Amino acid sequence: MRIAIGADHAGFPLKEDLSAYISELGYQIVDVGTHDTQAVDYPDYAEAIGKVLLDGTADRGVLICGSGVGASVAANKLAGIRAGLCHDTYSAHQGVEHDDMNVLVLGGRVIGPELARELVTAYLEAKFTHEEHHQRRLEKVCALEERMHHPHLINKTRFDAVLFDMDGVVTDTASIHATCWKTMFDEFLLKWSAKSASPFRPFDLDTDYKVYVDGKPRYEGVRDFLKSRGIVLPEGTPEDPPTTETVCGLGNRKNELVNGVLNSAGVKAYPGSIALIKHLRRTGIKTAIVTSSQNCQAVLQAAKADDLFDARVDGDVLGEEGLAGKPAPDSFLKAAEMLRVLPQRAVVFEDAISGVHAAAQGGFALVIGVARKGNAKELKAYGADMVVNDLAELLH
Repeated sequence: MRIAIGADHAGFPLKEDLSAYISELGYQIVDVGTHDTQAVDYPDYAEAIGKVLLDGTADRGVLICGSGVGASVAANKLAGIRAGLCHDTYSAHQGVEHDDMNVLVLGGRVIGPELARELVTAYLEAKFTHEEHHQRRLEKVCALEERMHHPHLINKTRFDAVLFDMDGVVTDTASIHATCWKTMFDEFLLKWSAKSASPFRPFDLDTDYKVYVDGKPRYEGVRDFLKSRGIVLPEGTPEDPPTTETVCGLGNRKNELVNGVLNSAGVKAYPGSIALIKHLRRTGIKTAIVTSSQNCQAVLQAAKADDLFDARVDGDVLGEEGLAGKPAPDSFLKAAEMLRVLPQRAVVFEDAISGVHAAAQGGFALVIGVARKGNAKELKAYGADMVVNDLAELLH
């Protein structure tokens, strides 16, 4: 592990001692200064530590000033830096384990070298636990950082259009689709296990849904999931009844279930999403809805949001134009074409792994993941430039 170390003039003597000690422990030192006791300004060394951590030159940092307070304040102004002033060993390791602290800050005029070595040892030996509650809180910290460092992120100077996925981004219908996929597939899998004398393994919402069907056109989702289970069915036709055991028949059964829920329970739009869309339109930014759903128009009408978009690319358009669904970028590129904007001047909001991957592949200027499913890490891994929990966060 590479350890960046830096200090102002007040922290220089302790920096020299700890540099030698950290090297003795077997770590590689990245020394960003200062290199003597001539008076200097601590923010410069907080920035230097931050830069080498953010560009990957170092993995963690140790930063020292007279009290540690000023250096800690300065370091935490840098996006991606989580600095903690720790003068006890519990905080030094707990800060890493619970909060993913990446800079240990010390007061060179407050503690002596013996305690400083104990603190550094506790800090460097600790690892972030990734336990669910710590991960959740860290993601909230990162979301807060995104909001504070990118005020009014989407504006007319930078962008001409914003493209929105529908289910889970604009309307609260993603859970409906997930439940209906599970109901349909479990019905089929029960019959299949009886026919093939194989164990029944139900459709899993945490894995099967996210990987194989979320955000994809209906028949493609059926096809991909069945392939994952080694099941081959006839393709059938879009006119197949919902009771037919074909790819299209299963897709139609899922659609039948969705329509039943929509008719009985209705549709709600996310208030934060509607507020952001209206704000963008007031500023002259074009908007489009991009979804694989063939129920798009009905859903938007039910949610009273059908008048908020300048263009619509849905399952019907994909079929008519012969376009590939997500994770291919075709649907987003078609929406940009309809709006007469370049992808390099457009933003995409998506909550599905397949969707952020599609937008990233399409070369869009900014891809924003919406982590309503607690999947921020996966969204970033597949191409989201940033992640929010609710679109209202971008209004502040």
